[in-house]
Amino acid sequence: MPLLRRKRVLLLDDDPSMQRLVSGILEAHRYRVDVFFTGREAIEAIDTTEYAALLLDLMMPHEGGMTVIRHLRSRNPALLERTLLLTGSPQSVIASVCDEVAGVVNKPFQPDELAGAVHRVAGDR
Repeated sequence: MPLLRRKRVLLLDDDPSMQRLVSGILEAHRYRVDVFFTGREAIEAIDTTEYAALLLDLMMPHEGGMTVIRHLRSRNPALLERTLLLTGSPQSVIASVCDEVAGVVNKPFQPDELAGAVHRVAGDR
């Protein structure tokens, strides 16, 4: 029986507990999760690796999700269709970019809500 390759998901979040939570949920749904602390690290990975979905935290002290979104706008706008905002940001912040991305998962979230959103943008549902 051939091994199935797990789809990769990029997670950009600076909170270690959120990283563990999201990774655990998505790994239970058979995704491989690459975790990054800064937008710069995430951009380097995006430019060299194929991702089924991107999960970006907008509210970070340095180079957060907005840094990645600006990069995608100029270099890979099609990937915005597989980008989810994972955020507790005020609605006014989210509104500035929500039309460009595939969706928003508000913190706190239910595990099924997160997994369903990732399945949808990764083309699994």
